[in-house]
Amino acid sequence: MVEALQRKGMDFLNNELVLVSSILLVLAGGVSVSCLHIRRARRMRRHDAAYSLNLPRLQYLASSIGLLTGLIVGALAAYYLFINPQPASAFAWIGRFSYVLITWSAGGHLLSLAHISLHLRREERAWARRGGPGPNTLGRQRMEQLAELQRQSASYGDLKSRDEELVDGLVGFLGDPLTHVRRDLTRIPLYGYLGTVCGILLTAQELSQIDEATQTFKALSAMAEGLVLAFKTTLVGLLAYLPLRKIADYLVQRLARQEDAWVRERNRRL
Repeated sequence: MVEALQRKGMDFLNNELVLVSSILLVLAGGVSVSCLHIRRARRMRRHDAAYSLNLPRLQYLASSIGLLTGLIVGALAAYYLFINPQPASAFAWIGRFSYVLITWSAGGHLLSLAHISLHLRREERAWARRGGPGPNTLGRQRMEQLAELQRQSASYGDLKSRDEELVDGLVGFLGDPLTHVRRDLTRIPLYGYLGTVCGILLTAQELSQIDEATQTFKALSAMAEGLVLAFKTTLVGLLAYLPLRKIADYLVQRLARQEDAWVRERNRRL
């Protein structure tokens, strides 16, 4: 009776330690990644300042996205280290780490897309306002630069060529980061494929260890875990990639419409 009570007490204590450790790890992940995203937002604001632009709420948005990303990363670490600490081979741990890579990458790309989207939203609203775009917008800079070119250019051809360079520069402020995001997004499915390869290798490793009939069911169970890891990582990678890619494509269309508006303004003034 006493031994049974002692075992129950130890189990309860172990469960409490696992719970506390898991919560601390999740919170640590959320705070750490949130701080990293805030630092990245500061770099974005310095880049915006070169064009006399400012998004005051960007740091709050970065903190929120970073917190969510960090909580997921911390939850993954807590699950595999404390809640489900079953013995695993190196292939299994690499496959599990692919979840972290997917989450980390998706969070960073989401912040970049949010940054671009906020600028586009401001430009679209400013361009539709009566009296033209206000301060702290690319539209105002476009109007001022166009007026300056009209005073300096002696011919239509000179004005058009120089104005096209200015428009390309304004578009590049948002277009270059958007191009980089669309290119880097292709890494997310690759992280999922990393888990797929590790899961298949884990399955093959267990299959090669079947030497007796009594070990068949044990090996088949381990093989099933490898296949589940392989398919899950691929699914998670695709589910993270496809929505972000759709958002990036939509932002490209909005940026193209804004570029057309800037070009129409030049044609209207001539």
